[in-house]
Amino acid sequence: MNVDPDATRPQIRRHPSRDGLQVLDPIQETQFALLTPDEPGIEDCDPDQFYFPADAGATVRTTAVETPYFVPLWIRDAGGNTVAEVSDRESVSVPPGRYNVELATTQVKLQIAVEGRIEVTSLEDTVRLSFSETDSVQVGARSVHEQPAATVTTTETPEDLMAALSTLGSALKTTSCERSFPSLRGHPPLVELGDDLEVPDSIDPPETGIGIEVPPIEEYIYPVVPLAYYTGARIEPGPSPRIAAADWSFPLDGDDGFEAEVERVLKHVFLMDCVTRTEGYYEVDLNERTEVASRVDLDFGAVYEQPLAEQLRTYLDVPFDAVADVAPQWKLTADVRPAASNVSALPFLANELAVVRCPNARQTRDEALEELTDQVESFFRDNPDALRRSVRSAGTRAGSSSTASPEVFRPEPTDSIEQAYVGEGLPVGASKMTVDAYYRRLDFEPTTDPQIQVAVVCNDQEMTDENVVSDIYGTRDWIEFGIEAHEQLTAMEMRELLRSDIDFLHYIGHVDDDGIRCADGYLDTRHLSEVNVSAFLLNACDSYEQGRGLVDAGAMAGIATVTDIVNEAATSVGRTAAKLLNQGFSLAATVSIIKEYEQIGHHYLVVGDASASIVENRAGTPHKITIHDDGEDTWEFSIFGYPTLSTPMGAVFVPQIDGTNTFSLNSGEMGTYSLGGSELLDFLHQQDSPVEVDGSLQWSLSISEL
Repeated sequence: MNVDPDATRPQIRRHPSRDGLQVLDPIQETQFALLTPDEPGIEDCDPDQFYFPADAGATVRTTAVETPYFVPLWIRDAGGNTVAEVSDRESVSVPPGRYNVELATTQVKLQIAVEGRIEVTSLEDTVRLSFSETDSVQVGARSVHEQPAATVTTTETPEDLMAALSTLGSALKTTSCERSFPSLRGHPPLVELGDDLEVPDSIDPPETGIGIEVPPIEEYIYPVVPLAYYTGARIEPGPSPRIAAADWSFPLDGDDGFEAEVERVLKHVFLMDCVTRTEGYYEVDLNERTEVASRVDLDFGAVYEQPLAEQLRTYLDVPFDAVADVAPQWKLTADVRPAASNVSALPFLANELAVVRCPNARQTRDEALEELTDQVESFFRDNPDALRRSVRSAGTRAGSSSTASPEVFRPEPTDSIEQAYVGEGLPVGASKMTVDAYYRRLDFEPTTDPQIQVAVVCNDQEMTDENVVSDIYGTRDWIEFGIEAHEQLTAMEMRELLRSDIDFLHYIGHVDDDGIRCADGYLDTRHLSEVNVSAFLLNACDSYEQGRGLVDAGAMAGIATVTDIVNEAATSVGRTAAKLLNQGFSLAATVSIIKEYEQIGHHYLVVGDASASIVENRAGTPHKITIHDDGEDTWEFSIFGYPTLSTPMGAVFVPQIDGTNTFSLNSGEMGTYSLGGSELLDFLHQQDSPVEVDGSLQWSLSISEL
């Protein structure tokens, strides 16, 4: 992959329609704006001058900048010491000096170097920074995109697999507890099968003094990979699974079994790191720190100074049960078939700190697809026209299609937000991940076009009710969209559309055994050699095989169905999916929410890279709000976070509520709050978020009264 490094760096340029500057990440296709009082002068500057790493820098001639919406920030002096923090709607002032301002929760990591006085004024929905004793500042930008540093080759022998997977910790940018911040972890090197074990000289795993011993078989090796990556540990052969350091060890074959114990240790160590790191660069009020400190007797300042091996020992001395309910709900559990051919998926799963399980025998339910089909047919038996399938296939049960086979199964459930499966077969209830799709995540083509390109195709006149999604995509301030709506495309027109550079395709219509139905016949995606659409939704009956065809031909990921779907219910799913994707939810998180609230949600799954998303969320981490009636005068509500590739686990979140300056980790429940009715409406109207009210899903901007 030969990509010009200059083409991948963030771009800092004048805003196309306002006085200010636009920061564009050409890899992630994300953008952020800083407004100025007048048209600013912008010149490139050395990105090495900033306190934190930056990929691009610009000198901006201005006396003030303003964010388009409220963004928390930290101000540090030249030594890195925090001199001011703005996490609530507060105003602060710092005397003349040399400072570095770090903006949180922005779509591109931003910092501003200032030599002078800074006045920070928090307005109703924005933050303004005014500068005196200077007429210019430097703006630094860093992409959140991470590329693996190199590729390790391994044979299929367990000893070589262990040696290769022991290199993943080389991507850690620190061995301190700050590696719990996603920006300080780095993407692990890739691992591929070959004739010999080859580790490039550029890969230098950290010397943490930690080893993880397991029996030398894939069923024991694969589940410890994320833990080994996160702790910089070596994976070594041993008679029984354990963590081993110079003068201590910890068994990994607990009462609930090996995999459950590895999962507990990973979650426990991660939580304790997130708590301990509040003694370092980010001395923020963290909800989890308060909870853990009230339950355990630890000097976190002393723990912060310990080397990693001693920290790990200290953490493991804390009973899991004492703090288990404080740990964030995990983003991803992945079932990986224990075959050497699946080893290439492990660096990507480690990058997301996934819980990895290796099913000894496939938990197959041959009736899994049959169950879903029966749900539809029993409910709509008296109204067969309601099914979203064509007349041509109406006499054929979905159970006889190509996706209904003994390879259809239902993996064991998990309490993670997302569930994925790597291996042969069709996993009902989980995302179908492929190694090729993971690699495609890295195979980017940088773009200078700031627009997000979305195409909506409706190939059936009876389904035009779903065409309203064309008006849903793009209803976002400060993000440029290009929306195209098509109806009754021919097979050739559909083929050409799939070859075009589109970020997201929303297809409404029919899918049969012969392919996607078009105005003049069928287009079978399994025979395509080129697809440039990044992601898609095939909202049609039994569309998995066609979705898999799109991914095999070049798409990164998509949402498809595993059986017949009902037209009216499918229209509801399409609208919900469009709203969620438009607010920055990943495909996996979108399907997770659809399963929870839509009648036929369990008929949908993601094929390909389920972590893909088409835009970023304004608040950083996409989130859902659940409202509980708390009496006559106040309302209680909770916020649930869905981590993404750009805001992975370990990031922090604080809601824009007056008087609230306590952060939470960004995965799962992120706090419960109480507000009066009018204050809650103000909070809900900050952006269009999914809201659960009395068990149903609504959207915050549509709620006018409580």
